[in-house]
This record gives sequence, C-alpha cells and structure tokens, in this order.
Amino acid sequence: MERYFWHLTDRQAVGLACVLCGADFRREGPEAVPVGRSAERDGEVSACRTPCVEQIAAEAQEMADTMRAAAAPSPAPGWGADSSPSAYSVDGAFGELLRDLHMLTGAEAMLTTSDEPETVRWLLALSARHSEAAMTRARLLLAQMAREGEG
Repeated sequence: MERYFWHLTDRQAVGLACVLCGADFRREGPEAVPVGRSAERDGEVSACRTPCVEQIAAEAQEMADTMRAAAAPSPAPGWGADSSPSAYSVDGAFGELLRDLHMLTGAEAMLTTSDEPETVRWLLALSARHSEAAMTRARLLLAQMAREGEG
C-alpha cells in the first residue's frame, strides 16, 4: 500500500520536487527517493534521501505508536446497564463512540501509508475491534434514546 500526499505543488505532484521541503531535484541535486503518490494526480512523488525520508518515516512511526497506545484496553466510563444521562457526555458511551470513530479514521490514514504486511494485519485487527465496538455503542445509545423517548 502506498502513502498518498495532498496539497502538493505541480512540481511536487509529478516527482520533480521533494514533497516535504520542496527541493528541486534537477537544480539542487538531492537524491530523490519515491515515497508515495500524489492524491490529486495519482503520480509517483519523491522526497530527499536525507533528511526528508527519515522525517516521513519517523512521522509514520509516531502515528503508529500513538494509535497502538490509544488502542490499549481501558475501562469505558459510563458504559453498562446502569446508563445515565452522563452516557451522552464525552466521558460516557457517546464519548467512547467518538473515540472509536476517531481510531477508525486514524486506521484508514495509516492503511493508506503502510505496505508492510505485519502492520497492515495489525491495522485491520484494530479496525475490526473498533468498528465492532462502535456498532455496539451506537446501538446501545439508540436503544437508550428510544427508551427515554417512550418515557
């Protein structure tokens, strides 16, 4: 899977300039390394071998580490049979639903940038876990809202 880059100049979008620092590969002479594709043109884009490729890799690793830490199991406040109006707060089931949806958005972003099979497998497992949790939380909130509407 390739990483996509957005909001590039014309020269960056066709691989003639670095996607990070904008260095012109023809005039300034840094060594170009393919790092992904232009989202607008779907052409191959490149970055300077040093330091830009290392920075892109570090950013991707930092995002993956952040997502792994956020995916660690934690107690879900406001979650359970004794739901109260606090279930609609950011600390209740509604907040947990928003966090699951946020994790799915992050997983989507990471899936567009990762081509390592082990990372893709981990991201797919993360997506499955959070999509099931989001579905369950959404159904719980819908049922609670229906009960409150009847009363």
